[in-house]
Amino acid sequence: MPSTAPAAGSRAGRFRPELNGLRGLAIGLVVLYHVFFDRVSGGVDVFLFISAFFLTGSFVRRMEDGRPMAPIAYWARTFKRLLPPAALVILTTLAGVRLFLPASTWKPAIDDAIASLLQVENWLLIHRDTDYEAAATAATSPLQHFWSLSIQGQVFLLWPLLFAVCALLSRRFALAPRRVVLVVFGAIAVASFAWSVASTAAQQPIAYFDTSTRMWEFAAGSLLALWPAANPGTAANGRSRRVRASLGWVGLAALISTGALIDGRSMFPGWIALIPLLGATGVFLAGTSGSRFGADRLLSSRPFAFLGDVSYGLYLVHWPVLTIVVLSTGRERAGLLLGSSIIAVSLVLAWLLTLLVDSPSGAGAGRTRGRGGPERSC
Repeated sequence: MPSTAPAAGSRAGRFRPELNGLRGLAIGLVVLYHVFFDRVSGGVDVFLFISAFFLTGSFVRRMEDGRPMAPIAYWARTFKRLLPPAALVILTTLAGVRLFLPASTWKPAIDDAIASLLQVENWLLIHRDTDYEAAATAATSPLQHFWSLSIQGQVFLLWPLLFAVCALLSRRFALAPRRVVLVVFGAIAVASFAWSVASTAAQQPIAYFDTSTRMWEFAAGSLLALWPAANPGTAANGRSRRVRASLGWVGLAALISTGALIDGRSMFPGWIALIPLLGATGVFLAGTSGSRFGADRLLSSRPFAFLGDVSYGLYLVHWPVLTIVVLSTGRERAGLLLGSSIIAVSLVLAWLLTLLVDSPSGAGAGRTRGRGGPERSC
């Protein structure tokens, strides 16, 4: 998503192209599985994980430097970048619903648009008893994908307040900021994970969209940001090229295998989400391997860099395009030819959205790679 933080994921603010590529891989998996397969890819879980990693690094640095947390300023910067692309996609989607779908879909689409702008689409879907696994029907919302953006928006509102509390506790009791953050977010991770496992077993359709069952994924990203080995340029990250390269490939294999080998539709967001998150952790720990055979070389390549650059836009546009086309043509699935066309159109639209709206300077999508930050993961 758009950036408001120092460059992607490094303590020194150094841009990490492999993490931008990881975003590209995650969004690619989401799109492929939405268009062609009836499985969960784990890509959204990685989005949430990465976004918390970047956000946490920024706030911890402020705590250690003795600077104020300034949550209001953070919210202003963040949502100033997030809302314009989202609003444009929402308005365009409403136009598409009005033109191509039955009149019965208009009122629900309006409700979805309002809920998406207010960052509460996930709660609206729970209120409707939406089943994420259900096949596409006239009741399928072209804005349903805003459920994850709503959860992320809610966390972007909550996390700065938690960091402000951590900063207060650190000053009040003369504790190391990282130790306080470790305790607070460790407790959140444990409690949310336990609830996620229990809720997924008892009421999976509700658990899928529930903010509280997803908070452990954000908390895990925050905890990873505290681990020196996950940040380049530290002694803890001084592993051999072979070890780094192996970590990267094992991480990629774990992420890709989540959807390819495991039909976990009814298992998310419980313990099964650990698999893609551990895979992403492997990529973080691998860093820049220094090996020409490392996974980071692949993730830093132009195709993945491009996908990482347009990841927010691609997530925004692909689902409305897919659902409106499928529903208006009466299909159950897009099929190979139509699905490939939908992906191609979505890529072009995502690039234009990134170029003209998400990068308001008009400098182009490529320049966003140097500004990677917490909101760039959708």
